Amino acid sequence: MVAFNLNGRRVSVEVDADTPLIYVLRNDLALNGPKLGCAKGQCGACTIHVDGAAVRSCMTAAKTVEGKTIVTLEGLGTPEKPHPLQTAFIAEQAGHD
Repeated sequence: MVAFNLNGRRVSVEVDADTPLIYVLRNDLALNGPKLGCAKGQCGACTIHVDGAAVRSCMTAAKTVEGKTIVTLEGLGTPEKPHPLQTAFIAEQAGHD
């Protein structure tokens, strides 16, 4: 079990501690913001914030975020007041899988 704060709410997931965080976010928590691109930590498509620092979630084991605060693209703004980054993604249709 790994527990952390995600976009303002406490979550816990039953996963292998070494599972790459990108899979936890997308498969277990149904978030579409982080994308799996190169799976080597180079392209940045999977970037999230962990305790305020940019982190490549494809290269981060789930166990390393225990008790930490994670913000993904979904957590940056609200539907009523999107963050400028969200607005840019929408304008470029970058949110589609």
